Amino acid sequence: MIEDMEDFPYELIDVSLSNNKSLKETISMLKKACCEKTINEPLYKIIGELVTKLEEKRITNEKFFEYISSIHFQVSALLIDDKLSNILDRLDDGYYLATQGIYGDIETIRKEALEELIHFKNYK
Repeated sequence: MIEDMEDFPYELIDVSLSNNKSLKETISMLKKACCEKTINEPLYKIIGELVTKLEEKRITNEKFFEYISSIHFQVSALLIDDKLSNILDRLDDGYYLATQGIYGDIETIRKEALEELIHFKNYK
């Protein structure tokens, strides 16, 4: 419990008064209050671990892209890291199209995923 209002982050007060603001504005304020680094780094570590597991064939392509789809949904819902959201969206769509036989193949999208996400291994 916060005993002194001076210790309370002003940004959280601003968020609590945001009922007339858009969801995007509210989330932006919340991200500032919670510090984006606190949210992004664990996400990057998770992606890095998934890349390692896929490279080492400790998870299947299907499981990898299932995780990517789930992460993409969460990242876009929280409006975190637009660049990452775009990458995950392309990979998710590409995997769906490949598995449905509409466009591309699974091995190509797997290679693309590894190329696009390999730098997240640095966050381990």
